[in-house]
Amino acid sequence: MKSISIKVFSVKLKKGFKGLKVSRKKIFLFLQYFFTVVFLVSAFLFVNEVLIQPWRSRKVMEEIKAIYRDTADNSAPAFSGDFTAEPAGPVSPTPGNPEPPVLPKFAEILKINSDVRGWITVPDTRIDYPVLKTKENDPDYYLSRNIYGEKDRNGSIFIDRNSSIDAKNIVIHGHNMKSGDIFHDLVEFQDMEYYKLRPVIFFDSIYETNAWKIISVFITNGSGEEEPFFDYTRSEFADSSDFLNFVYQLKVRSIYNTNVDINENDRLITLSTCTYELPNYRNVVVARKVRPGEDLSVDVEKTTKNNPLYTERYYRTYGGTPPKVSSFEEALQAGEIDWYTPVSSGEVLAEK
Repeated sequence: MKSISIKVFSVKLKKGFKGLKVSRKKIFLFLQYFFTVVFLVSAFLFVNEVLIQPWRSRKVMEEIKAIYRDTADNSAPAFSGDFTAEPAGPVSPTPGNPEPPVLPKFAEILKINSDVRGWITVPDTRIDYPVLKTKENDPDYYLSRNIYGEKDRNGSIFIDRNSSIDAKNIVIHGHNMKSGDIFHDLVEFQDMEYYKLRPVIFFDSIYETNAWKIISVFITNGSGEEEPFFDYTRSEFADSSDFLNFVYQLKVRSIYNTNVDINENDRLITLSTCTYELPNYRNVVVARKVRPGEDLSVDVEKTTKNNPLYTERYYRTYGGTPPKVSSFEEALQAGEIDWYTPVSSGEVLAEK
């Protein structure tokens, strides 16, 4: 009786091991399928991220550029010291029409998206794009959408929600894409020699054609979450003193001095993109509008290095000594400013 029980137990044990082997095979088979699926999905996402999406973004942009160029026969301008900037057409409102006439070269693109506000070109870079105005109810809308409103990791170049093409300081944002697209080339302006070959940028609003001379290139924090924030995105100013003190802050932060003069009647354009010296930092390039009749040439050989003002976090990370900073009026009186040219003789702070 005892031997029969042992035999029965042995048979059951063998069946159990056989069942266990079957279960292990099923588990291994399941894991094999699972990891194969994970690999294939990961491979697709990688290819989509690295190849498909950039290709799709470029294809869309090539279509838009072709429409823009064909409409205006407007090839990207090259820097020329012999060129003199003049408005390309009327920019004043007409009776019964509160807005100036739109330049013909924007007619077709505005049919695609009425949020288009202009076109930006930086000669000898990949920056050659339409500029859109962000949605009032969704300021980040164009961070991840193209001109057609489709999802696009490149996003679009767009005007800050608190700015406009009529602002004293037009503030424009764009991604720093590793592919080199959108505003990636802005970070190259940290190199003074790179700047010397590209001292002028072109931003045409839908109402007029304009050129802009670079006055400042700096890096700074993008918000006030971790340290005090210099609000370089300001678009309007209380008076001339307010504006010139803002310009003074731009200049003391600049990596180099560009030898371009400024006065209180000038307008600015500010281009901002991410940079990675520290988390949540921005690379900023600021230029002033070329005045009517002013030559486009810039004596870049007079460009000099600066001891720029960085943020507290930057000094804690990289060391260095911040420069002495006061106000525009105090620095002007002390003879520390060589970039300010009064609008007229004896007029230092004329109202705009």
